[in-house]
Amino acid sequence: MSRYPFGLSKPVQLSLLVLTAYLAAGKADASAAQKWIDAFARSDIDLLQSDSNTPGLDMAFIDVTEYNDAKVDIANTPNAPSYDLTYISQAAGVPLYVGKTNAVMAGEWMSYSDFDTESSEVESFNVFSAGLPVGWMQQTAEKWQLAAFGMPLAYKASFKNSDWAWEFMAGGFARYTQNEKLWWAFGVFADMQPGDDLYLPYVGAVWSYNDQWTFNVIMPWPAIVYSPSQDVAFRLGAVPSGASWQVTNRNEEDVTYNLDSWDFGISAERRFQGNFWAVLEAGVGGLRGLRVSSGDIEGPDIDISASTFISFSINYRPTLRRPD
Repeated sequence: MSRYPFGLSKPVQLSLLVLTAYLAAGKADASAAQKWIDAFARSDIDLLQSDSNTPGLDMAFIDVTEYNDAKVDIANTPNAPSYDLTYISQAAGVPLYVGKTNAVMAGEWMSYSDFDTESSEVESFNVFSAGLPVGWMQQTAEKWQLAAFGMPLAYKASFKNSDWAWEFMAGGFARYTQNEKLWWAFGVFADMQPGDDLYLPYVGAVWSYNDQWTFNVIMPWPAIVYSPSQDVAFRLGAVPSGASWQVTNRNEEDVTYNLDSWDFGISAERRFQGNFWAVLEAGVGGLRGLRVSSGDIEGPDIDISASTFISFSINYRPTLRRPD
C-alpha cells in the first residue's frame, strides 16, 4: 500500500496539473499536427500498416507511473531497504521535412524519476533526464522502408555530489511489408554511456489477424492488442523501463548507476477527444537489476524485487487519411 495520502505522491499530484496543461496546449496544436501527417499521406511513404482498429503510433504523450514497495537486495543484506518510485515522462515529435520518398523528424523527451525510501539509512533522491531525438525515413521501394535515429540525452540526480552525465542512443532499421496484414522489422540499436555501452540487433514482426486482433512480436515490446472499435483498445504485453544517474564518490571517481526493468501489464485505452487517447495500465515491474560501474570497472548486479505499478497517460495519435 502506498504511504501517500489518498494514494498519490506529490509528484503524481503535480503531474496531474501538467496533464491538464498538456491537453489544453495539444488541442490548440492538433490541426497543425494533422497537416504534417496529411503530408505523409500525399507522399510515397507508407505508414499504413493495415485497415485494423489498432491505434496508431504516438506523436506526443505524457505518462505518470507509480511503483510501490520494491526491495533492494544488496548481497542478501537483512532488512533490505524498500522504495516507492514515481516515474513521469513526456515526449513529442514533429516532421521537419516530408518529401516524396524521404522524411526528417525531430522531437524532445523528458523524464523525472522520484525514488522515495522508507529506510533512514538510505537517502531519497530524484533523477531528471532529457533528450533530443532526430530521425530519418526513406521509402526505398514499394515494400521496403529504411530509417535511422540518433538521440543525445543528459541526466542528473539530486545528490549533492552528482553532476550532469551524457548518453547517446542511435539505431538503424528496415521494414518489409509482406502484405496488408503482416510486416517485418530488422535493425540494430546502440546505447553509449559512461562505463557501459549496449549494442542490440533484433528482428520481429507485426501481424494483424483481423481488424480487432494484432500481435506484436518485435522485442522489446511484445504485445497482444484487442481493438473492438476504432475508439477502444486493450493491450497485454511488456515494455522496458529504467533510469540512469551518475555520482562522484569519495575518491573523485564517477560512478554510474543503471536501473533496468521490464514492466508486464494490461492496459485499457480510449479515444476521448479527436485524436487524444487516455490510457490506464496496471501490472508488475519485474526482472529488475541495478548495474553499478566506475570507469572500466563494473560491479555485480544488485537484485530488486518485483513491485506492482499503475500508470496513466494521455497520448496524441493523429489520423493518417488516405488521399482521395
